[in-house]
Amino acid sequence: MSSKIIVTFYNKGSKKDHIVEWEKKIKKWYKDFVLVPLNSEEAKKAKIAMVWKPPMKKILKLKNLNSIICLGQGVDHIINDYHIPSDVSVYRIVDPYMAKSMSHWVILSILNYLRDYDGYRDQQKKRIYKSRKIIDFMSIKIGVYGLGEIGSTVANDLYQLGFNVLGWSRTKKNHDKFKTYNGEKGFKFLLSNSDIHVCLLPLTKQTEEIFNFSTFSQMKNDVCFINAGRGNHINEKDLLLFCKSKIELAILDVFSNEPLQKNHSFWSQKNIIIWPHVSAETNVDTAAEQIAKAIELIHSGKIPENKIDTNLGY
Repeated sequence: MSSKIIVTFYNKGSKKDHIVEWEKKIKKWYKDFVLVPLNSEEAKKAKIAMVWKPPMKKILKLKNLNSIICLGQGVDHIINDYHIPSDVSVYRIVDPYMAKSMSHWVILSILNYLRDYDGYRDQQKKRIYKSRKIIDFMSIKIGVYGLGEIGSTVANDLYQLGFNVLGWSRTKKNHDKFKTYNGEKGFKFLLSNSDIHVCLLPLTKQTEEIFNFSTFSQMKNDVCFINAGRGNHINEKDLLLFCKSKIELAILDVFSNEPLQKNHSFWSQKNIIIWPHVSAETNVDTAAEQIAKAIELIHSGKIPENKIDTNLGY
């Protein structure tokens, strides 16, 4: 190429030197680009925006922009509230490292629940030495909502551990190792038959507050509810209400507003466990090669993998 392509960078909440780390790692795989901060003068010439939770009004003012690369697998913060021009393409990262990280977190959450980890830790503080209630893992069903790259990995790993897994997706998907369901009928089946519910859905207009008074009402009593999708998948007031009745434990890594406000009711609810959106963070080392390839293809006038259908939201 006669000149290097300009890529602007924005990662909400990251340290100032994060851009240096990204550029260094990406240039191991492709060097014909310049990475510049969004608030720099050079950003006005950028053809690519490499971002996580950016100020989209500012992004869409970049006149030369033709591509947005999301530094994660969820793109709702980019496309849901903004009209993306037809000549601007959106791409996401599909990283096996992130999928496995999410799987580890979900497995950790489920095993802690089943083996009553917190109960035993509390007993240790009181010097109590006795067994507690055991939940037979063979007697329960785990519903995994969302069978994309991450959801499929999580469901497969749970199956490998001997769990009875039920998977749900908007459209039909076949998996050899566990049963899959789709559509409204399939969604209702998982709601009423699962003992543990794991939300890993993309956030779209159709899935916003998909877990609400109506759907919580259809669940069994004493279920465990786990959300690592997006905070807006849940009506938080309805979740809090059902945590005082039929939901035995809720484990949440995402919230409607982040960071979670210090006066939020979730903090004081004993059967809600709060995590600060860390279940599957982007790994620079494993994501750099994929992003480098995407930049190279865009620079060459080609289309990278993992392009988002902005109408579907994923």
